[in-house]
Amino acid sequence: MSIGIWQIVIAGLVLALLFGSHKIPALAAEAAKGLKSLKREVADAKTESADAPFNEGDAEPKR
Repeated sequence: MSIGIWQIVIAGLVLALLFGSHKIPALAAEAAKGLKSLKREVADAKTESADAPFNEGDAEPKR
């Protein structure tokens, strides 16, 4: 069973009734800020782990 266009329309109407049409763009903007922050933190963590020196005693041997 897949989601059809009518299910999306009904879900949009329910959201508009629950939150009001003026709050939905604000909620979307906050979600976008959260995703940007998450992406930035993941990228920072990757660069920090790539920059860290590797010590042979830090990692367990693969089996």
